[in-house]
Formats: sequence, structure tokens, C-alpha cells
Amino acid sequence: MAMSLVNTNILKVAVGISILITLVGCEADSNMRPVTGEILFKGKPVADAKVMFMSPASARTASGQTDAAGKFDLTTFEDKDGAVIGEHKVAVSVYTDEAVSKMSLADQEALGRGLYKPKPGGVPARYSAHATSGLTAVVEANGKNHYRFELEE
Repeated sequence: MAMSLVNTNILKVAVGISILITLVGCEADSNMRPVTGEILFKGKPVADAKVMFMSPASARTASGQTDAAGKFDLTTFEDKDGAVIGEHKVAVSVYTDEAVSKMSLADQEALGRGLYKPKPGGVPARYSAHATSGLTAVVEANGKNHYRFELEE
């Protein structure tokens, strides 16, 4: 009798956990919206840039990679699922993971703070950090959520 009581309690806990996981998953999905956009610098598309939307409402940053035309789709949890609804700080980095790994630690830190000095004519490093880019976006529940960012010197 004691054994079946233990099994019943385990079953109740397991059912409760799976309901909680389902509810959390549904809530996260209901707060997500597809996000697309394009990045330009001096009127020209910025290819192979990493675009990152950071929201205080989400522990994960939404990110995407620009194509040759400077266009991107954001991903947070699943491919092209977008970003959470609400305000975001936006960063755009033209520095690939490989390029960053070859930098000195001091240059990596400067890049993270938006203070790294790029090659002349390149996209300013300030856009690489959320705190210094000056770029923002509001992902709307019922909006198109397509953003065009024209970067300046």
C-alpha cells in the first residue's frame, strides 16, 4: 500500500512538471514575433554582420546574420522565430568570431565596449555594443517588425 502511494505521488509530480513546462513553453511562444530587417552603411548593404536585439524582458538575445544584400531574420530559440515583444537595444557587429579570436584581449575588451578602432572606412565599432550603438527597436505584437538601420560614421 505504501508503495502505490509513493508511485501515485511520483505520477502527480511528473504530471505537474509536464504541465508547467507546457505552460512556460506556450507563454514564451506567445511573446515572440518574427523580426526581419536590413543594415546599411553609407547607403550600401552590410554583408556578414551579426545583428543582435537585447531586451530586458528576455534572458536570451535574438540574433541573425546579414546576407549579401544586408538583410537579416532574427532567431532567439528556433530558426527565424524572431524576438520577444517589447523594447530592444540593438547592436551590429561586422567582426566574425574568427576575427575576434585573433584579436588581443585588450582589443576584444575594447570591441565589447564599443571603443575598438576599426580600419578606415569600416563600420564604426560603437555599433558592436548594445550600450554604445544608439540603435533601438520596439517589437510589436501586431506589427510588421521590419527594421532598416542606416549606420553612420
